Amino acid sequence: MKKVFLFLFLSTLYSQTFDLSGKIISKSSFKPISDVNITIQDSNLGVASNSLGLFSFSGLKKSQYTLMVSAIGFKDLLLDINLTENISNILIELESEAVLSDALDVVGRYPSKHIPYLTDNISSEDITDFDYQTMSELFRNIGGIDVQMEHDNGRNANFSIRGSSDYKPGGYNNRVLVLLDGFQISMPYSGSIDWNAMPLDFLDRVEVLKGPVSSLYGQNSMGGIINLVTKNFAYEFYNAKATIGSYNTKDFNYNMSNITDRISYTALLQHKKGDGHRYNSQYEQNNFYTKIFNKDKDLSVSLIVNKSINGQPGFSVEERPSLKSYRISNRDSMYLQLFKKQTLQNNGNIVYSLSVNHFYTHYHDRGDTPLEEMQEDTFYNDNSLNMRAEFQKLLKNSSYLIVGTDLLVEQSDISIYKDIYDNLLQVSGGFFAQNRLEITEKLLLGIGLRFDFRSINRGKQYSNKSFSDISPKINLTYKKDDFSTWSFALSKGFRSPSLSEMFLQYESDYGLNTQGNPNLKPEQLYGLDVAYDRSNIKNMNLSLSTFYYRYKDMIDFVYGLPVLALNRSDISSCGIEANYNYKINNNLNLSAGYTYLRVNDINNTDPILYRPKHKLVSSLKQKKGKVSHIISIKYQSKQDYQDFLSDDREYEGSEIKFPIEQLDALFLVNYNGSYELKNSKVSFKISNIFDVKYELIQDFPMPGRMLGLSYEMSF
Repeated sequence: MKKVFLFLFLSTLYSQTFDLSGKIISKSSFKPISDVNITIQDSNLGVASNSLGLFSFSGLKKSQYTLMVSAIGFKDLLLDINLTENISNILIELESEAVLSDALDVVGRYPSKHIPYLTDNISSEDITDFDYQTMSELFRNIGGIDVQMEHDNGRNANFSIRGSSDYKPGGYNNRVLVLLDGFQISMPYSGSIDWNAMPLDFLDRVEVLKGPVSSLYGQNSMGGIINLVTKNFAYEFYNAKATIGSYNTKDFNYNMSNITDRISYTALLQHKKGDGHRYNSQYEQNNFYTKIFNKDKDLSVSLIVNKSINGQPGFSVEERPSLKSYRISNRDSMYLQLFKKQTLQNNGNIVYSLSVNHFYTHYHDRGDTPLEEMQEDTFYNDNSLNMRAEFQKLLKNSSYLIVGTDLLVEQSDISIYKDIYDNLLQVSGGFFAQNRLEITEKLLLGIGLRFDFRSINRGKQYSNKSFSDISPKINLTYKKDDFSTWSFALSKGFRSPSLSEMFLQYESDYGLNTQGNPNLKPEQLYGLDVAYDRSNIKNMNLSLSTFYYRYKDMIDFVYGLPVLALNRSDISSCGIEANYNYKINNNLNLSAGYTYLRVNDINNTDPILYRPKHKLVSSLKQKKGKVSHIISIKYQSKQDYQDFLSDDREYEGSEIKFPIEQLDALFLVNYNGSYELKNSKVSFKISNIFDVKYELIQDFPMPGRMLGLSYEMSF
């Protein structure tokens, strides 16, 4: 009997398994490194680090292991581990290779993060697990970002980081710079983005840098950066996905990847169509995306071609049916991007990039438009050419220098301006220099400086408009211990007025005449950011940040006769952001993000609109075997808005004072579930489970409960 007990005891002892997890960071910048390969020698076990640098093995037996850690741009590392218990706090520091690569602290194809930033990364896994269908839906679920829109697939979506922008009819606040693989993709006239053309299903990750980063990216990045990073596949595959859902939604995607010794080729075909949740909110999108990468020459070329049709739903006011809109917009978009990196001797690179963007938008009436509601057709023909060159140099493995220049040429041919201006031509550019210096093993200093200029030509009858400014930044990063990092930043942002803010002339259906202002002054922002990051505390990651921004000469459309673009009095904003992630066990993960924002008119003369003070996003994810379940919630506090449809108005000279109203607080609950088969996956989604009625813009009702079912197959 004793032998039996001894046998059972030894069997239990030797059959016990353990978990091994940790974090991988750059030794020089203290930043997490994603996509690092961690393999166990003499086995077929291997994992890759996520966007936070975290990795984990589970079910390992008690033994001595040797880990091989490797990543492009870093020296390989062998690490011996004696596994006798669960280990969850290994910190692995990788040293940079002597030769620079694009993997060294980059955002997409541009190395803008070499001055350290705490960056929010939304991985392709999150995009897939939450089954995001549109960019608007994705960004509404990120802390610190607010989105106002007509509907998820609508044209007029306004993105605001930390209260940098609000919504006013007639104009866009382009204080957030949006990039695709590091290339600017905004439309010349308004500075807005054609979100319908962006390949959501082809993204590797989305990077969000919050706060002014004009020291590298210049004019339109004073509120922050959103960089959409597309996938680079290292294997061949074919994949098809079909989705059906509420409001007659039908989506179909087909993508593929082909790899040779020198060339990798990827492509995506996409078709989306739906009736929309209310009158004239229908949409149809056809998208083609391709990327070709030559490994030997480090040369990549990518192309996006998009054709879309969108209804333009009007305001929904029961007692004013005349506010219904019958307008339709058709848009053709094209993005052609080229990137080339040339490696030099003595640890240097020269990087060249070029992009050409084209947008043609045609607004017209529906076929069922009443005779008295008919309007003239209008078109917007926008083209841009973007060129950039920069020199990168690693000095004595402790200093990383970048100097460069860029030039952006934009042309807008707009039908409503034919009798006023010739084709509007805008030339923008800048010169920049940045240096990252390792002072000690724990202290890193970053310094950046950029000079910007912009010149606008309105034709022979009008004088040119020009703007220029200098944007500095200083950043200090302190690595307190293996898992704690502090970051301090002082920076200045700059933005010159957009073409729409200076030259817009538009008479709305609801009786307000909107007009640009050629005499606008450029905006400036002075910012202080403090951030703290703590990772891997008993399977927990925590980040905290606080900020204070001071805006000078902020541009806004002020209600009056006419509605006029003006420089506002000084504005300040401050806030706190907290993000928390806790791995409850191998199958269950909890995440939450909270944002507090306060925006003030320092002189108390203008109302602050569409800036909710509190926002909370949270999710509970369970993934066991082939089945996953996600419950997500979103809370957003009340928002002030100025009711410009009201007949209750006051006049102060030429300015109109409409009553200030509030949008209700918002609380939404969503569910996502999926089941994986051998080479396929079935997903089910319920958005707005409790069928909450809500608005993000005055008198624009958003959809209630929606259902979606998708089937995906790889072969």
